[in-house]
Amino acid sequence: MIKKIVTILLLALFVFNLSTAAAELKDPWTSEKEQGIHGGTLISTLLGDPKTFNTIIATETSSSAIIDGYIFEGLVTRNGITTEYEPELAKDWTISEDGKTYTFHLREGVQWSDGQEFTADDVIFTFDVIKDENIPTSSRDVLKVDGEFPEYRKIDKYTVEFVLPSKFAPFLNNMLAPIIPRHKLYTIWQNGNFNNSWGINTDPKEIVGTGPYKLVDYRNSERIVMEKNDYYWRQDPTGKPLPYIERWIRVIADSQETESLLFENGQSHFLAVRGIDYKRLKQQEERSNFTLIDAGPTFSTNFLVFNLNPRNPNLEDEPYKYEWFTNLNFRRAVAYAFDKNTMINQALAGQGSKQWSPISLPNKVYLNENVTKYPYSLAKAKEELKKGGFEWNQNDQLIDSKGNIVEFSMVTNAGNNVRESLLNIIASELRELGMKINSTPVEFNKMVNQLSNEWNFDTILIGLTGGVEPHKGTNVWMSNGHLHMWNPVQEEPATEWEARLDQLFTKGASAIDVDERKEYYDEFQEIITEKLPVIYTVTPNSIYAVRNSLKNTEVTAYGGVLWNIHELYLEN
Repeated sequence: MIKKIVTILLLALFVFNLSTAAAELKDPWTSEKEQGIHGGTLISTLLGDPKTFNTIIATETSSSAIIDGYIFEGLVTRNGITTEYEPELAKDWTISEDGKTYTFHLREGVQWSDGQEFTADDVIFTFDVIKDENIPTSSRDVLKVDGEFPEYRKIDKYTVEFVLPSKFAPFLNNMLAPIIPRHKLYTIWQNGNFNNSWGINTDPKEIVGTGPYKLVDYRNSERIVMEKNDYYWRQDPTGKPLPYIERWIRVIADSQETESLLFENGQSHFLAVRGIDYKRLKQQEERSNFTLIDAGPTFSTNFLVFNLNPRNPNLEDEPYKYEWFTNLNFRRAVAYAFDKNTMINQALAGQGSKQWSPISLPNKVYLNENVTKYPYSLAKAKEELKKGGFEWNQNDQLIDSKGNIVEFSMVTNAGNNVRESLLNIIASELRELGMKINSTPVEFNKMVNQLSNEWNFDTILIGLTGGVEPHKGTNVWMSNGHLHMWNPVQEEPATEWEARLDQLFTKGASAIDVDERKEYYDEFQEIITEKLPVIYTVTPNSIYAVRNSLKNTEVTAYGGVLWNIHELYLEN
């Protein structure tokens, strides 16, 4: 009997050692920063609840800001300071001489947060899902080259290859796409249930990633709790697994004002500072033991988008609105009514810059500063309205050529004080032109649904996070894109200028030379500012308040506070 027990124990030990060996990490990443302290709880805030934990179908930042980079990772990432490409799940890669074949060599022994090994099968599965036309993902549009999805194959357990139909300069940027676990989602996908998987009611234990953290609890409108992934592949200088911080609580706030109050009360470790809060926080900086960091203009943008979609279900009762919004003179009049100086002074408390172009202000490589601009002038706005066939009745109400009073709605997401302030400023100026404006903040996910699914809005004030690579916006700017907000998923371009945008993004993607690419993207910016399907407002400076107890931070406009969260630690 004793011999039998010993045999069983030895067998168990042998199996354990096999499993351990199978997951041996051969390609760790080791931090070069100062040795930190392991443990502690980081507290930060989120503005609004997530809509999903499924990274493939997530379209709103309320979801992606929770999971991407923290639970899920890509083959490649960008450095938060230099913005240059760096290896992530792939330890390195090679590009063929003709620029069409990319071979990625994966880190060996990386594990998912449930202990299963990450391999090439997970990469292949991820791109199978993205390629699936039944999956509503904007990533598919971005990955296509000349209208074709790249060919891809598994060479061995730790090597995958992508073959492109032609040279595609932004391809590495697309490899930032988060990889998902085959062992958890393959059967679900095969059964046709992928689009309903990993929703906000999913047991957190079911959601696994390779990132530094894993989800352990979600309470609607209260908090999201994450804990360190004990299997994470990055290491501190002593070889101990990162991240340093053991637990991460993300408090869900109902407004930016609430976020500010939580920080000022010592209930969070850092804060993205609004311009209106800057002076008050500056007075508290020394006595409250935090530091204000100005990282310059943000990559984010805020803009007003018009509904130019003939499939708008409201047009049956209000066909005249489509005629207004598709009238270029009308859109130009609205652009001239944007008082950007007031926007900066009131909405941003002087901490911001005027935005004219769809390329973010910090993007010095591709920003075209010579686009058409519309300096604030109600007189010019009235001239454009007259050119567009509008006039004013005896009550100074703006009417169209058929006598319809110009009345429409403008919405933005409730709780975003900056956008609410911008909305009020825009609405006030448009009322000066005789328009009747119904400006209403709504819950963020409701607004996104109106924009991307129901298509039943008039105008929406919204924003994009921006980035370094212009092609990242393909799903916004190309006519067939899911996020082509003013008229999405077009079978054929609705206008000649949208057809030209399609051409420019195709050409920009295939050109390798940066100067040549810039010519294409310069023209793209000129078209948007000339045709005005969206009108840009102002860009805030990227200002953060960071507790002095949070160490190893290198705050930038691109990476924010958390781009290197695996290296951050809390001083006792």
